[in-house]
Amino acid sequence: MSGAFESSVNGVLNPDAVLECGVCWRSYDPSEGCESWDVPAGTAFADLPAEWRCPSCDASKDKFMVRDAGGTRRPAPRPTGVDQRIGDIVAAYRKAEKSMIGLPVHNPALEVEAVGFRPHKDGFAGVVVTPWCMNVTVVPGGPDAPPPGAVGSKRSHVFPSGAYTFTLGRLEGAGLIETCSLFSPMDDFGEQAVARAAAQAAADGLFEAPEPAPPPRMTRRFLLTRNGAPT
Repeated sequence: MSGAFESSVNGVLNPDAVLECGVCWRSYDPSEGCESWDVPAGTAFADLPAEWRCPSCDASKDKFMVRDAGGTRRPAPRPTGVDQRIGDIVAAYRKAEKSMIGLPVHNPALEVEAVGFRPHKDGFAGVVVTPWCMNVTVVPGGPDAPPPGAVGSKRSHVFPSGAYTFTLGRLEGAGLIETCSLFSPMDDFGEQAVARAAAQAAADGLFEAPEPAPPPRMTRRFLLTRNGAPT
């Protein structure tokens, strides 16, 4: 963990150290824990579960850096690739949320989170949770890739689990994304952990091929029919 241990004492990270995500700058403060992951207050960063990830942008633990004394954060190069683009998407939704607070569709128990993103074609795909919707999201190609169509247009994406229709949109500061709605509004989710679990299940299911149907029983009735249907 290059960022975290550079300012440690004798190679050991201070258990009270506050760390910040190098992608979206969300803080992890041991005195507060992490409600999104049910981590109790008093848990040092080094003691977080191995699978713990940034609650805001889904970045891994090695993207976190120690905040220097005085509350300032150590400068770091802007991340590239998937982590950077996911961070941009999360930041764009968080900015959009400011205009949603107080509206009937806004669920204050939830927050913006990117879940389960992995490579898909020339880009990547996963699920974005917000306080007002949950969408399967495809991020097409790199920043220099040709646009997949006009904003508002629809196209099909084929995954191991099947084909689904996505709508092309543009997020300010994050570029083009394609979305397929799972839930809107989010009234059925009372806490972030439940929404995250649903999003992770959807993201995993997207890349899982359905089990093949069992072969038909070779009965006398089947042999006297064509494709299992009476002739």
